Amino acid sequence: MLFWIFFLILPTYAIHPSQIECFGVLGDSISAGFSMQSHSILKDLYEYRGQAFASGGLPNFPTIPNIFLQNYPNLQINQSCASFAKTFITHSLNQYQQNHSFNFHNSIIINELENSGDVNCNVAISGALSNQLEQMWNNLQEEWQSFQCTNRWKLLTIMIGANDICEYCINGFNNTVDTYIFNMEQLLKNIVGQSEKMFINVVSTFDVSLTQDWQHIDCDAIHYLINECPCILGRNRQKNAKEKVGELYKVINHKLIGLIEKYKNKKENIEMSLQPILEDFKIYNQSYLSSLDCFHPSEFANKIMATILWNNMFLPPEKKMTNMEFLQPLYKPTENDFLQ
Repeated sequence: MLFWIFFLILPTYAIHPSQIECFGVLGDSISAGFSMQSHSILKDLYEYRGQAFASGGLPNFPTIPNIFLQNYPNLQINQSCASFAKTFITHSLNQYQQNHSFNFHNSIIINELENSGDVNCNVAISGALSNQLEQMWNNLQEEWQSFQCTNRWKLLTIMIGANDICEYCINGFNNTVDTYIFNMEQLLKNIVGQSEKMFINVVSTFDVSLTQDWQHIDCDAIHYLINECPCILGRNRQKNAKEKVGELYKVINHKLIGLIEKYKNKKENIEMSLQPILEDFKIYNQSYLSSLDCFHPSEFANKIMATILWNNMFLPPEKKMTNMEFLQPLYKPTENDFLQ
């Protein structure tokens, strides 16, 4: 009897964390680690991918790949497609300008700033909307192929939607929801149809309007200059943004639950889970936010996000953590633990 109970509560294919050999990330500037260590727009328009919570491979940072390595020392981190890069955001400027009326002139950017390290499988694009998921997915498949990850067990983290929400006043409330869910469904359909051996973390959306309360004049200048999060902080900011966004992200997350349920059992060796690490997101002090724009998560916040995401992968849906108040102890998996 106990055997059957244990069997019934396991996912379609029980994936032990020790099986994971490769990593990948689809997302926007949050996943790319934009400005997590930045202080000045003239010097620090960088994405710190090597330290970003879901993909970073640089040592001494509590990222998801490094936490796997800490628990499973046989993991070949340099062959896992983890990111070691620090990338200058000019690689995304054209797309950002197209999406967000970005009018920052390249001529004032300091020329000697250069990229360092390998982006690898963190293919997140700063400024990305959910309609760019297909492009990112195609890029990720190419990266995985180059790392010979196609037939190895992979952990994919998808975190996107902040920019869709930030433009709700331009695209419309209902259209924002419908477009986001459509793009996510197309992505999941492609993943299931084109891939094997994968556990997928879908990080739910969060209330980005909470950052309004932590702005100051320097950060406001950044928002105006690049029209960052236009309907909440940028040039199109709305007086009722908090009310609208507070409702919008909840509607999206509710629909995401159904979407995950629809696709999670479509293929035996692909499992997915909704990870609500920021669903009840609160900002407790300025240390949670980038000092560049008071909007993106800081290095400290990235540490907390990695810790909560790791711990959540071993918790059932009803017990998953939904806030990042403080750094928690990392869970130590046993041989009987499976990703969920």
